[in-house]
Amino acid sequence: MYKIKHNSSQQGRRRGNYRTKVDLFGTISMLLLLASSLTLDVWIIVSKMLPTKYLLLLMAFLLIINAVSVLVQIPFRKNKLGKLICGIAAVLISAVMIYGMVALGSVQSALAKISGQFQETKLVDVVVAANDPAQSITDAKGYRFGVLENMDEKTRSAMESDLGGKIGTLQTTSYASATALADALYAGKIDAIILDDSFVTMMSELDGYASFSSQTRILYQFTVTNDVVGGDVNINTAKSPFIVYLSGTDARFNDLSVASRSDVNVLAVVNPQTKQALLINTPRDYYVPLAVGKSGAYDKLTHAGVYGVDCSMQTLANLYGTEIPFYARANFYGFRSLVDALGGITVNSEVAFSCEMAADGGDGDLVTFNFKEGPNELNGAQALAFCRERYSFAAGDNQRGRNQMAAIQGIIDKATSPTILAKYQGVLSAVSDCVSTNMNYGDITDLVQLTLQGGSGWNVTSFAVTGTGDYSDVCYSYPGQSLYVMKPNQTSVDNAKKLIAQVMNGETPNVAALG
Repeated sequence: MYKIKHNSSQQGRRRGNYRTKVDLFGTISMLLLLASSLTLDVWIIVSKMLPTKYLLLLMAFLLIINAVSVLVQIPFRKNKLGKLICGIAAVLISAVMIYGMVALGSVQSALAKISGQFQETKLVDVVVAANDPAQSITDAKGYRFGVLENMDEKTRSAMESDLGGKIGTLQTTSYASATALADALYAGKIDAIILDDSFVTMMSELDGYASFSSQTRILYQFTVTNDVVGGDVNINTAKSPFIVYLSGTDARFNDLSVASRSDVNVLAVVNPQTKQALLINTPRDYYVPLAVGKSGAYDKLTHAGVYGVDCSMQTLANLYGTEIPFYARANFYGFRSLVDALGGITVNSEVAFSCEMAADGGDGDLVTFNFKEGPNELNGAQALAFCRERYSFAAGDNQRGRNQMAAIQGIIDKATSPTILAKYQGVLSAVSDCVSTNMNYGDITDLVQLTLQGGSGWNVTSFAVTGTGDYSDVCYSYPGQSLYVMKPNQTSVDNAKKLIAQVMNGETPNVAALG
């Protein structure tokens, strides 16, 4: 009689203790879950966005599910269904964590791009007559150049270094104003003007110089880099009250590092302990002494931006008797993109009005925009028109300021709603392209942690200082020109000071009590 011998693998199959594809899948899913969990923990710790208690809860949760995965996948089992179900669950959880890490990476990248901006660029133009034969800066050798008397030393040094290296020693004549430079160029007293690009852009808006852009051309352009000087930026934004200057520039390009006029000037007074946020709007044409040049250099507030964001910050700090350590700046193009990325915003209009404006905020074809009293659902172009219009209102710039704060409120409401999760990639892309701030990455993540800790939400209050429209020929940037300005209503300025003090002192701002 012959004996039938069974090999060990056959015996194992009878007992069910053998490795199958299910075992292999379970082992791989277990390792994937472990690797994803460890990586996510590290990323969240490095990002500094999650409050400690939530971080500990997350780590505990990940520890538990990994322990369950190990207990299910390691032992040999006859019934493989449990391993299969556990493995599928591990893969799904790992996929969610990987997606979370991608999202977190996008957030970190966006915040790193917009934060810690302590330098600003100034564009300086070399302007010649439209029919001047020079085609490049080297053709301007031997030219007589006109410059401003109050040109700062850094710009003068950059001018001499940049232009001097190309055409040799410069022959310069100083003039008191940009209009005097234009007159000298028209009269042939000089061959070229060296002037900040912001002044060149504004020239065509002045009486008697509407044709400046057609009568001249920019032959050459160089840049000057300046440091942005704020207040004490070593502030714990999760514990100490602080103020952020929110600036909306009129620049028609996306480079936010370039100094330009600011058409939106809002102070956000923030107390993280009481979760109070006060928005103070100051009209662009407010007639105030700029923090530049000699004491009492009165001008429109918007012109402060030409001299740098730090000039705007200090000018407002002087007006309200406070310190402004931070700024955040966006341009009009970026504002439109941000609203569209959010999927639109809801804005409450105090009055019904219509206006005509180019959809891109520039010089394109005019489009009619209609706004009703009460809530309005706005896309980017509509929101931009809502913020820029002033001629439809008897209150003019005062009403425009209130509209701008209503739009900011709409952005805050949408950005803090759950719907933002489905649009975060587009929002981050828009923000990283259109916003810059001197707040550090840590300053921003401290605020994120504070918001995520729960409790009561933020209470946002708005207030706008007012004034009376007038004309003045005493403006620092354009002496002798009769420019529209808004003479401040001192009572409203004093009320703004009271509200700022209330928020900084931990109180709830009481706008109604001001009358």
